[in-house]
Amino acid sequence: MVITIQSQIYAFLVTVYGGFVLGFIYDIFKVTRQVFRLRKTFSNIADIIFWLFGTITMLYFMYISNYVEIRFYSFLGFAIGIILYYVLLSYFITQALIGVFEFTIKFLRKMAEIIIYPIRIVVNFIIVPYRFTKKILALPVAFLENNLTHFKIFKRKK
Repeated sequence: MVITIQSQIYAFLVTVYGGFVLGFIYDIFKVTRQVFRLRKTFSNIADIIFWLFGTITMLYFMYISNYVEIRFYSFLGFAIGIILYYVLLSYFITQALIGVFEFTIKFLRKMAEIIIYPIRIVVNFIIVPYRFTKKILALPVAFLENNLTHFKIFKRKK
């Protein structure tokens, strides 16, 4: 099948854009690892998820550009797009993503504190009287156990 120069240039530029998208997806996974400090097992799982998303993204952009015809300029476009993304945008995007993740974590923690505070008050209203009642009722029981064991009637037979 003969492909015109215009369609080849279009396919190349689409794959360059796809390289930018792949770089952005990688930055998301990199920042997620950095912010949440994933352990090795979860890091490996995140790598597998990244490669699945990366493969789907590459196939999508190759389908858009030239119906998944594998050409050298397609892979060259992805490579150039990733390199341009890292040279031009990666630092700024990474810093922005770290800020967004940290803000989201602080916001969710604050919301959890706000939601848990009334529950904590209700639990304290229930637990404090329960503990007080338990201590008061434990005094006569302890007194009876200590004093009644001196009588032979209440001792066990051996």
